[in-house]
Amino acid sequence: MMKKILTFTLLAVALVSYAADDADKNLFNHLSVGVNAGTPGIGIDVAMPICNYVQVRAGVSVMPDIKVTTDLDISAPSGYSSYGGYDIPEEAEIEGKVGFTNGKILFDIYPFKASSFHITAGAYFGSSKVIKAYNTEDGLLLGVTKFNEAVDNGIISYDKIGVELDDYLLEPDENGNVDAYIKTSSFKPYLGLGMGRAVPKKRLGFMFELGVQFWGSPKVYCQDKELTESNVGGDGGGIIKTISKVSVYPVLNFRLCYRIF
Repeated sequence: MMKKILTFTLLAVALVSYAADDADKNLFNHLSVGVNAGTPGIGIDVAMPICNYVQVRAGVSVMPDIKVTTDLDISAPSGYSSYGGYDIPEEAEIEGKVGFTNGKILFDIYPFKASSFHITAGAYFGSSKVIKAYNTEDGLLLGVTKFNEAVDNGIISYDKIGVELDDYLLEPDENGNVDAYIKTSSFKPYLGLGMGRAVPKKRLGFMFELGVQFWGSPKVYCQDKELTESNVGGDGGGIIKTISKVSVYPVLNFRLCYRIF
């Protein structure tokens, strides 16, 4: 990953240095403001030219919370439908919440002066918790908690049990609740391609781009403890399973911008 980041950075610096040699630099002589919508969320940014071939954007994007509810299996051994006076359900209703906020600094590099085609290199930075998961009914898993306490104390000779999330086992806390989340890097290098100018030649402009954020290998935490795969083979919960396996985040973004001067 660090080699990719270094490659992208060197490419951007080399192109900026080449562009800076152009006789007409147009250094910061225009300013545009834009609104964005796409997979990074909705956002706002400002842009200025560095020279004829490079424009820089800075702003913030917010992905509003998206909630998904699913039923996940509980790994209780046969014959244990309750423990310590509390039920051990066969399934638990788990709600997953996706949402994040990121700042960004992006350099749009235009290889051809007369064309709006551009290569974008830069980074997003901000939220590291991209999805949270928790049981919808408070204290639902107290039976599971009591069972696991008995395992810890040597009262029963079984492995601990919990909610099966794909290859991970989520153990509830002392109050019978699961508080899990998927965490990525807070610094996310970005590379993309697109059409349109961050600072339009006319007053109003439009641009779109396709790219990827490199956010690293997602890690699963429960009660702030990093989990390792346990091969429980449970239900992955759709979007939760997908995000837990993906090391890059696809970006499709649309931007409407207005040149102030």
